[in-house]
Amino acid sequence: MPLPVLEKEKNPVDVIAFQGFPHGLNTNIPSFQLIKSELARCVNWEINKGGRLKTRYPIVQYTNTATTSNASVVAFAEIPIGGTNRKLLADANNVIYYLDGNLDPVTITGTLEGTPTFIGYNGVAIILDGGRIKYLDGVSTVKIAYDDGTGASGYQCNNKDADDSSSIALGNGTNTTVAYKFTSQVWTTGYTIPPTTVTAKLSKNGTPAANVISVVVRKVSDGSAIATKTLLASAATLTTVATEYTVDYAASDISSQLVPNTAYYMSVEHTGGDAANYVKVHCTSVGSGGTAFYYAGGIWNADTTRTPNISLRPGMPPKASFGGVFRGRLFVAGDSSNPGYVWFCNLTHLDWSTANGGGYIGAIDASANNFNVGAIQVLYDNLYVFGKETQPYIARLAYFDPSAYELSPFFIAGWATHKTCVNTVNDLFFGAGEGVGNLSGVQEFGDIRALAVSDPIYDRIRTHWNTSTAMAGYYPKDGQYWMVMPTYHRVLVCHTKLPIAEPLNERILRYPWAEYEFYRNILTTSTYKWTASGSGTNEYYVQTAAGGDPGFLAQPDFITLENIKIDEGTAGSLGDHEWDYGDNDTLGYNTVYVRDNSGDPDSSGVAIRSILVPTSLGTVGSDIYIGGSDGFVYVPTTGDYKDLEEYQIIPRLKTSYVEVPFKHVNLTGFQLLTHSRTGAGMSIKLFKNGMQSEYVTNWTINLPADDDLTLAEVTMDLEDAEFALNPNQTPLWKRCNVIARSFQFELETATVTSFPIYINGMFVKFRHLSL
Repeated sequence: MPLPVLEKEKNPVDVIAFQGFPHGLNTNIPSFQLIKSELARCVNWEINKGGRLKTRYPIVQYTNTATTSNASVVAFAEIPIGGTNRKLLADANNVIYYLDGNLDPVTITGTLEGTPTFIGYNGVAIILDGGRIKYLDGVSTVKIAYDDGTGASGYQCNNKDADDSSSIALGNGTNTTVAYKFTSQVWTTGYTIPPTTVTAKLSKNGTPAANVISVVVRKVSDGSAIATKTLLASAATLTTVATEYTVDYAASDISSQLVPNTAYYMSVEHTGGDAANYVKVHCTSVGSGGTAFYYAGGIWNADTTRTPNISLRPGMPPKASFGGVFRGRLFVAGDSSNPGYVWFCNLTHLDWSTANGGGYIGAIDASANNFNVGAIQVLYDNLYVFGKETQPYIARLAYFDPSAYELSPFFIAGWATHKTCVNTVNDLFFGAGEGVGNLSGVQEFGDIRALAVSDPIYDRIRTHWNTSTAMAGYYPKDGQYWMVMPTYHRVLVCHTKLPIAEPLNERILRYPWAEYEFYRNILTTSTYKWTASGSGTNEYYVQTAAGGDPGFLAQPDFITLENIKIDEGTAGSLGDHEWDYGDNDTLGYNTVYVRDNSGDPDSSGVAIRSILVPTSLGTVGSDIYIGGSDGFVYVPTTGDYKDLEEYQIIPRLKTSYVEVPFKHVNLTGFQLLTHSRTGAGMSIKLFKNGMQSEYVTNWTINLPADDDLTLAEVTMDLEDAEFALNPNQTPLWKRCNVIARSFQFELETATVTSFPIYINGMFVKFRHLSL
């Protein structure tokens, strides 16, 4: 029987679709392990719903002038002060500023003790800088807060509640003053606090002279008065029963304020009377060490067997580095001497000790040292306290009555730093050496490790994390959590509003990441020229095109050459593709040096860029403000398309490496789903068979401009206007004939024009080949 004739099978045609990249960047595993919805590189792309990409907003200079000596901006915030919103910033030299109407930083009197946290509270700006709490009630002078509460910490001196077992005669014809001698508490030199309230326990013997009784704060050094107030208009009103009298000092009563660590007399003063008719100032009898002094015969006399029943407020507030406002109270922590305490105020920044109003809570237990506090944040109606790496935990404030406050732990494996713990409206995102985690406003999870949302970019965190310097901020306009690690030249960007199921475990949510790279300068344009250095091998320094000082305001944060970060070295002994900043040729100014063994950067055609890495991040309204190491503040803008209105933002991406099992395929076509209203230019590279740096095809694509584009919308620079006017002129698909067992696509050198570039995905057409 003849065999049947078999029809020859034709090679089938298939299409692989990269339909958006909703899982975002994943650098933690090799690109051949990624799925199609992930990216091996995603620089300067914002991720939108469905994984659609859009080029990021450029940044522009926001402040008109820089901080003094171009010191780095280390903090920025907008705070309502006395009914006026004020933008505040601080620099690396502990100088604080506000921005005037011209957006110039204006120095505010008062030196900080460290990098501050600014918090708006009751019409003042609270400043937490690691020292005693400070505040601004205007924009002229930083003031140190104080504790005017009635608890133990609310006094400069206090013996009012002790036994009144003895007394000293006042106005007896000899003694005109009886005083409690004290030394003011220690706080930051240069700051002063006003005396506020004085109490004294008095009675009479006989019939004292009907003269005024005053309470006066005097310097021990020269006896001069700094504050004077009438306690009683007439001593005749006293009785024979010891009575505590209290009076508050008004601003008009004070000629100068208390300074730290200085000896004072808190004195009660009265004249007239005789040995049988006088005022009795009640005291506690002590065996030694009494603080009583009396003034008689023109001299001060000590009585070490007595301490007067006198008190003077205020005392000092806690030290703090960070905090938050919860249910009308300010909660603060970060005192290096009491690292396990969280302090809370009595509904005012000037009372930290009144019973059932102000005070402190020990984190987890009553110790000041067992469970150190790393961060405080508020989410909805909860106050969360995070531990530190040495003792991780996350606790939540229990009960809403200050007398019952306690911090109850509910995670035992989480910790954070206050600079990376950020409220993103519905969630808290927080950074640690183990990665970025989050607490959701909808659901709280029991295993914090399973909630590490930074797994896809954990390699970046593992390499660059530093507990002291890592920081983060929130960009509300795009719902992004930005993480900055100063040894890394890009900002890690988490899209907090685009959760998607983890590919390998749908019960876990992933938040897509990208990276932003900001540009301060391009050093290989016609504005500059490169000159061979007189020392070192193949070292060149940059000057203006005319051969002068390029006018750099500060050392670059990083330098890239052909979009690759190069290492910093030492001018005169640089290795190939290293850089330095200084003056190694007696130029009289500092400039950038680069070694490039391929030759003079002017002739080799390489692109050398200066990278801007944020030194602070501050959220105001829907924007995020970026502090710079050059003393300026920057902000993203929709009004331009270049960083600092001059420099292309250079968006780049790389897909996963697609592997075809057990066969080769013939790649026959590629199509990019992309658009930009004013057109754009870009190049697409194709890699195959595991190659990472050598590509087999490089396509140039010029996106057409929309046919209804108006002249008013065309705001691009002339050199960027390389695009087609007719959509039919430039199809966005390419034919190819590449045989491969694996392949990957890379987009680079995109030229953005007036409007962003959008990418929805890409398609690859191929035929199966026989084994």
